[in-house]
Amino acid sequence: MSRVSDKSISLLLQQFMDCTGHWLIVADENWQVSDWLAAGSHDQRTSTAISNRLEIARGAKAAGIDCQFNDFDFSAYSDNSFDGVLFRVSKERASSHHVINQSLKLLKPNGKLVLSGEKNEGVKSYVKQAGKLFGNPVNSEKHGRAYIASIELHRNETAPLNDKNYAALRPVQLADNLNLESKPGIFGWDKIDRGSAFLIDHLPAFLKDYKSAPQTLLDLGCGYGYIALSASEFGFNRIMATDNNAAALLAVQENLNPLSHIEWDVLATDAGDDIAETFDTILCNPPFHSGFAVDDQLAIKFLSQTKRLLNRSGRALFVVNTFIPLEHKAKPYFTQIDVMANNGSFKLISLKR
Repeated sequence: MSRVSDKSISLLLQQFMDCTGHWLIVADENWQVSDWLAAGSHDQRTSTAISNRLEIARGAKAAGIDCQFNDFDFSAYSDNSFDGVLFRVSKERASSHHVINQSLKLLKPNGKLVLSGEKNEGVKSYVKQAGKLFGNPVNSEKHGRAYIASIELHRNETAPLNDKNYAALRPVQLADNLNLESKPGIFGWDKIDRGSAFLIDHLPAFLKDYKSAPQTLLDLGCGYGYIALSASEFGFNRIMATDNNAAALLAVQENLNPLSHIEWDVLATDAGDDIAETFDTILCNPPFHSGFAVDDQLAIKFLSQTKRLLNRSGRALFVVNTFIPLEHKAKPYFTQIDVMANNGSFKLISLKR
């Protein structure tokens, strides 16, 4: 099965059809399935977009929409330059607060912020907070599980929402001897992911099965860089870290800077699609945190790219939740597939071409 469209985004696009003027679309990972052609410009409206996800920015550009790929850095836009901002609220509060705060600066007087989302994502609270901030309290409209509201900017009534200084990297104490730079906007930004820790615990055993010590490593979906940095202690002479998340790329770049004894690169890609070289080892904690069983497109993307990016004698190690049937999904791509370890919550899958 393929992914289904997000109802909250569908609501935004329906309302957007009748909008006029210059509009900014703020698109995060929720926009994975979107009709960008419907969001484009027409005689009465000009559309601009910004996304922190590479593949989403590409989708917007392919539809002819001017789109920036960055960590929701709005500094390229002038204050009071948009008639409207379209935003499907993010899963993380700091991200949503940041976008609402920035909308206050970006909108012209009487400009509109259109918010959508589901109740369990806090959309009703965001609408209430934005209404107070904009001096224009409004109610959300319910459409099944999704809600939508249009908030017109009248005047700034209160202090900005607490966005936890969203834009800034900050040191995070992850363990007694591990302090890395991270920030909101990265999955699990303020902790060590348990799956990643499980992978690193078993990495020495995985590497022992090579006939000769692997020299090159790809961290596929690197996040803030925990796997790449931890693996740098195992004799690799070249490491590449890649992600589609703009915030993750900022953090991993900072966290790999101290590695003066190893050649390393950070590259923005969609599951490694823009990487030309191949690697002895690929380590991956993919974004399969939920719903993987019904998302064949995401499975195919990661597995097919992993096969392409491995050397002939190379091997990959994936960590996934135990309920994810990765070993079965991998059969069309790999000749050797082994469940290396299973702790009841996560399992490690070793893959060889």
